[in-house]
Amino acid sequence: MNSIAMFLSNSLREIVAKHSHALGSDTVEIRLRINSPILIKKVKSSFFLSGYSVSKKDIEDTIANITRNSIHAFEQEIRGGYITMEGGHRVGLGGDCIYEGESFKGFKNITSLNIRIAREYPKCSENYIKYFISSSKNIYNTIIIGPPLSGKTTLIRDLCAFFSDGIKEPSFEGCDITLIDERGEISAVYNGTPQMYVGSRTDVLSYCLKKEGFIMGIRALSPRLIISDELGSKDDFEILQYALKSGVNIIATAHGFSLDDMRKNLYLKEIMNNNFFQRAVILKNNREPCAVREVFDLERNRVIFNDLD
Repeated sequence: MNSIAMFLSNSLREIVAKHSHALGSDTVEIRLRINSPILIKKVKSSFFLSGYSVSKKDIEDTIANITRNSIHAFEQEIRGGYITMEGGHRVGLGGDCIYEGESFKGFKNITSLNIRIAREYPKCSENYIKYFISSSKNIYNTIIIGPPLSGKTTLIRDLCAFFSDGIKEPSFEGCDITLIDERGEISAVYNGTPQMYVGSRTDVLSYCLKKEGFIMGIRALSPRLIISDELGSKDDFEILQYALKSGVNIIATAHGFSLDDMRKNLYLKEIMNNNFFQRAVILKNNREPCAVREVFDLERNRVIFNDLD
C-alpha cells in the first residue's frame, strides 16, 4: 500500500497510515469523495475510515501527485475517465464533465477518485491453459465472459504471458502476439512502459482502437495470436471476420454473466451466431483472480469444465 499512499495528499496519507493495520493484500479499491470519509473496498467487504472527510484540496493534491503536476500529459486518458498511476494502478475520475458537441473532453472539477489497485497474479490461468490449446497445438479462438471486476483483465494478461513465453504442460513453444490494449488496462502502460508483464514475444498497441489495432497488427506485426479486451461494439464483427480470414487466432473478452446474457448485446449476438469462437470461458462473479465457472466447447455445444461452487 505504500506505493499508493505516497501519491495521496498529506492529510489522506496520515489517515491511511493510522489505519494501516486494516489494509491488507485483499484491498481492491480506495475511494475518495469530497465531503465523505475514505472508503476502503476489499474482496468481500468494505468500510469507511472514520474521523476525516475528504476535502477538495485533498483531491487536487492527490491528482497533482499522481500526474506529477503535469495533468495535461494525461489528457488522452482523462478523456477515457481515468488516469494510470506508476505501478499500473488505475484511478477512475468523477466530477463535472466537459463536452464539445457530443464528444467528451474531460472534467472541469474532479470531485471523486476511485483508485483501483493493480496486482499481478502470475500463473493464475495455469490450470485452464489446456482448454485453450488443441491436441494439434492450435489455439482455440476464445471469448472470455464475465461481469465487471470478475477478473477478465487479469486472466487475459496471464494468458498473454503464457502463450508468448511458451508452456511446458501442455507443451506449447510460444508465439508472437499482438495485444490490443485499448484502455491501457491489460499491460497497464505508464509513461510508455507496460507495468504488467505480458510476455517476451508480445507487441503492445496501447490506447489503440480495436479496428485500427487489428489491421495494424495483422499487416505489420505478423502475430499468430491477437488478444483484445471488451468486444461489443458495431465494428467488432468486421474486424473479427478480417482477422480470422487472415489466419490469426483470437482471445477476447466481453461483459456478461453467461452466454445468454452476453447475447443481449446485438453485436455480440451476431458474432456468436456466426461461430467466430470455438470456446467460451465464463468467470465467476466473486472478484477472485481467474475464478472460472464454466468452459464451453462451442463447436460441440457442450460444457467441458464447470466449477459451480
